[in-house]
Amino acid sequence: MKDIVTYIILTICSTQAWADNWLRDAEPTLLEVRYTRTQVTDTTMRSSRYFTEETMLRIGPSMSRFCSVPYYYRDSLMFCAPDLYWQMEAASFHKDPIEHDRTTLQRSGRYWSTIYKNYPAGKLTETSYFDLTNWRYTEDWEQPEWEMCEETEEILGYQCFKATTHYRGRRWTAWFAPEIPFHDGPWKLCGLPGLILEAGDDTGEYHFIACGLMQSDRPDVGYLIHREKRGVTNVTRDQFFNNWWHYTNTDSSANIRAMYGVSSSTAPQESKSITHHDKEETDYPHDL
Repeated sequence: MKDIVTYIILTICSTQAWADNWLRDAEPTLLEVRYTRTQVTDTTMRSSRYFTEETMLRIGPSMSRFCSVPYYYRDSLMFCAPDLYWQMEAASFHKDPIEHDRTTLQRSGRYWSTIYKNYPAGKLTETSYFDLTNWRYTEDWEQPEWEMCEETEEILGYQCFKATTHYRGRRWTAWFAPEIPFHDGPWKLCGLPGLILEAGDDTGEYHFIACGLMQSDRPDVGYLIHREKRGVTNVTRDQFFNNWWHYTNTDSSANIRAMYGVSSSTAPQESKSITHHDKEETDYPHDL
């Protein structure tokens, strides 16, 4: 019952206050796609160091937004009902450290990036939060160049066709549905003659698969301006990813907790080079 009540509250926040007060350049959502996103967080222990999270792609007439579902709802609650949000945070502190961390992750997720395709026009914008900072960069919208394949498979009842690409340092395989006439997909993947319903890189470190499609009564899509109200640091794309790389390779108990999703008392005690994974894209400076 508590989960149901929480979901209702979060839904109310996301559909009303966000649309009215926290969106810039809002436009109607034509389609919302839910994907299960899987990420390996330690390539030396692939079978145990990974997590899955529900993500959403909202597609509008001129732009789209991709982000984590739990993180989106967390921010909705934080700004629409801050008193309730902090009550829930305070209540979770009464649990043991590991259970507190699990509760926090369930509520806020681990994927804290938001990606805007064709926003501004012809550009791609990504925002994220790490190292106690809200970061943002905007770049030219570079779409993948795909090679079509003959294989097909069925996903969510749609016949999907296979395509591959080398994009941003990784080789990706995608399955797209021509019956769904949107040239979009999870993360930065797009540009196929149909919606991408499944995609993954050839190392197995990242995988997306659609788990639901929704069109009726969807909140508007637009640029979320809540980060600007808390302050945003604008950087170049290379600076953004290099800052993340430097942050995740810094000897810090906070970083270790964020990486392993457990309390610092039980996290593996490693000093430098604790990162055994990389971003979806790898073609950026890895300077420490």
